[in-house]
Amino acid sequence: MIIVLGILIVIAFLLVLRPWERRVCRWRQDSRKLADGRVLFTCVACGAEQALPKGRTPTTCLAGDS
Repeated sequence: MIIVLGILIVIAFLLVLRPWERRVCRWRQDSRKLADGRVLFTCVACGAEQALPKGRTPTTCLAGDS
């Protein structure tokens, strides 16, 4: 009985927190430069793209934005 209760608690915990929906952006730099000298970064987790000046890296996660 205690094992069943423990399993139910773990399942409820996972359903409430939903760790599979909490991906953090993992940015990869595209080796090609854009026409205006900026560098393109693409997120591996959500597919977001961001163009920034050379020498800067993305700091915000865009996973929830559309």
